[in-house]
Formats: sequence, C-alpha cells, structure tokens
Amino acid sequence: MNLADAVGIRIKKLLKQNNMSEYSLRKKTCLSEKTLTFMFKGKTKDVKLSTIRLVSEAFGISILEFFDDEVFNLDNLDY
Repeated sequence: MNLADAVGIRIKKLLKQNNMSEYSLRKKTCLSEKTLTFMFKGKTKDVKLSTIRLVSEAFGISILEFFDDEVFNLDNLDY
C-alpha cells in the first residue's frame, strides 16, 4: 500500500475509536466530502501534511500520534 492508502486506513481507525462519523470529521476539519472520500478509497496520490494536521486536531491528537500506528511501518508501505 502507498502512504495515502495508509492515511485513509488510519483515519478510518480513528473514526471508529472515537465513535465519530465522517460527517462530523468534515465539519471539524472543513475538508470537503470529495477530499475525504478520495482518501478513504485510495484515489488520492498524495496527502498534504496540512490535511493530516487538520485531521489530527479534529481527533485531539498530535501529528506524531497520528503516525504512531502499525499501518505506517515501513514493511507495510510501497515506494
């Protein structure tokens, strides 16, 4: 999987852990439905760090905490 796929998986995990809907996340981040849908479906090629910052803030975690997940292990990522 590529890094963008891993970001989508991580966001889905955080949504579930926080019992939050995609709609709530969109409202908290002001990201468009299209942006989040593309991230969840792996249709985006790259995710901006500023987007990850917004998502992290919506969950009340730091960017470092966002990336602290096994989905980001180098063995799981393609280059």
